[in-house]
Amino acid sequence: MKTATKEMACRRALFAMAAFWLIVGMAAAGSEGGALSLANVSVSPNPVMAGGNATIRFRIYNSYDFWVYNVNLQPTGSYPLIDVSPLSSYHMGQINPGLNMGYLNYTIAIPNTTPSGVYTLAFTATHYAYAAQGVDVATSSMPLSFYVQNRPSIKVVASNPQPAALYAGHNQTIDIVIENTGYGTARNVSVSVSAAPGASVLSSVTGFFVSNLTQGQVVEEPLLVSAESAGSARLFANITYYSSDLKQRFSSAQSLDLSVAPAAQFDITGESSTLVPGSTDLPVTFKVRNTGSVTAQGVQLNLQSTYPITPISSTYYINDLAPGATANVTFLVSVDSQGVPSTYPVTIYEQWKQPNGAVSQQFSGSNNYYVVVNQASGGYAEVAIVVVVVAGAAYMVFKRMKAKGKGKEKPAAKGK
Repeated sequence: MKTATKEMACRRALFAMAAFWLIVGMAAAGSEGGALSLANVSVSPNPVMAGGNATIRFRIYNSYDFWVYNVNLQPTGSYPLIDVSPLSSYHMGQINPGLNMGYLNYTIAIPNTTPSGVYTLAFTATHYAYAAQGVDVATSSMPLSFYVQNRPSIKVVASNPQPAALYAGHNQTIDIVIENTGYGTARNVSVSVSAAPGASVLSSVTGFFVSNLTQGQVVEEPLLVSAESAGSARLFANITYYSSDLKQRFSSAQSLDLSVAPAAQFDITGESSTLVPGSTDLPVTFKVRNTGSVTAQGVQLNLQSTYPITPISSTYYINDLAPGATANVTFLVSVDSQGVPSTYPVTIYEQWKQPNGAVSQQFSGSNNYYVVVNQASGGYAEVAIVVVVVAGAAYMVFKRMKAKGKGKEKPAAKGK
């Protein structure tokens, strides 16, 4: 019994001594730091880009001439790196004297709001070591600095203040808005625009280049487009750009959705007429049909021609032309007596308003034809209006009506 009591007393004394030396070692940790350090360090990518990941790879060097154990490695740092993407500690176990043979890898998410600059992380290692006085707990702080370059981000949208929608069957100029929504400068920005089925890009220039686009900067480029039917249409933008130091290339594909509103559209056919050269006030009649899905209001049609045909009464008014409705439109022309057999162009311009358009918005379009002048029997020239559409160049214009005495609608009556 006495023997057991003595053994327990000895064990308690040993535990007390070990606890004492552990406390002493922890208190002296600050003065014994620096045993461990980073070696063979690499950070990729280089430079580190904001909005991406940074992978840190290194080995540990133990400057002691004896091994340390129970090594716990914890990275620490300041906002925005560690505070935004915290990292857990890493238990390494035992580290022998000299260069540790294994590599360690840490991956850190860099917030896209991180400004460009140099950032420092401290890898703090807490470890245990046997010393002359017993077991020591030591801390090694190993700083690592690297450069973060902020990443630009290019966004492309289609914008047009008036109208808010593209009108079916017509051409309209919209604005392609190129904006840097990132936190770094974008260099050599290239944007190429194409159309999905059901839409068309009519501009001769469909690619745009911006040499330098700083954070928040916006560039607008005009683009002439058309859509076949009401509802929606889509454009595609292929984008490439570089970081401010031109070392990293970025690319993306974005879709630009357009709203397509219904609209009036005109199909015009002509009636063949025999015109005697040298005569005046000869009627030329066309049949106009609204093939669109919206009523055309206050329609004004104008005839333009070339020699030897001269319009005498070149304007015709239609009050309303509902979808599917037709109207006969007659103009008066003169034919020069010296006119020779040939083919001459004739153009009819249309202007109108729509119930779904803005108050000050006016629509316009044009239809082109050939007029053939033939030599008539008996020595007279016969003029035949041949309905050959050479260009359906319908387009839209926007016009502000002036307040006093101008821009008033003309009476909805058949005119000369």
